[in-house]
Amino acid sequence: MFRAAITALAMSLAVLVLGSSALVIGLIYPSRRVIALAALTWSRVILFLAGVRLTIEGKERLADGIPRFYMGNHQSALDIPILLAALDGQVRFMAKDTLFKIPVFGWVLLRYGYAPIDRSNPRVALRSLDRMLERLKRDPIALAVFPEGTRSPDGRLLTFRRGTMKVGQRSGLPVVPFSIEGSLAVYNRKRFAANPGPVKLIFAEPIPAEQVAAMSTMELHDRVKGVIARQLGQTEVPKPKQTLALATAEAI
Repeated sequence: MFRAAITALAMSLAVLVLGSSALVIGLIYPSRRVIALAALTWSRVILFLAGVRLTIEGKERLADGIPRFYMGNHQSALDIPILLAALDGQVRFMAKDTLFKIPVFGWVLLRYGYAPIDRSNPRVALRSLDRMLERLKRDPIALAVFPEGTRSPDGRLLTFRRGTMKVGQRSGLPVVPFSIEGSLAVYNRKRFAANPGPVKLIFAEPIPAEQVAAMSTMELHDRVKGVIARQLGQTEVPKPKQTLALATAEAI
């Protein structure tokens, strides 16, 4: 419990210090390098304090530096710093709108192009996504999302949101399925416990953008989730939710 408390405190302090610096510098000199350095430093501090021993497989597939749309499973609050560390801070996330209301942290997210999603209001969520995608066309950068929409309580894959697949197709980017295994054992929010240990992050072969565009939503869903399930050694893959009214809002 002590390590968990230290990790949680470090997350807050690192956001305050690094976020404030990135915000001030960004007002004067808006650069991706600023937020990338802040994000990378923050993620490394968090993973060190939590005791994560990270192993990355498949990063050589991303060596060309092309922006991509990353979709993967979600087990722990450590998943975001894990992905930031693996991608050297060069990635943006779609996140719940409540995070953008946090002083400093939320201001930094808005300043550097992260997308707030209001799940309770599909129309507002759609406008936010449209702004993000329009910005993406002008200035491409990697995006990441957890299609389950929430953290799995036991590590088993949850239902994927079909809205995520639609956003991935609209982004015009290659799609990269990824899996994270072991983060739940290191940091479990229900037990508020942090236990040092190994975590494996696997990047699958990117799906070319033209293939993504040619697929149906269900075809992309089955391919992405099938790859992640195999990486995790899970065979049962729940079908996506059938309700389309909130598809966009469910993207996160």
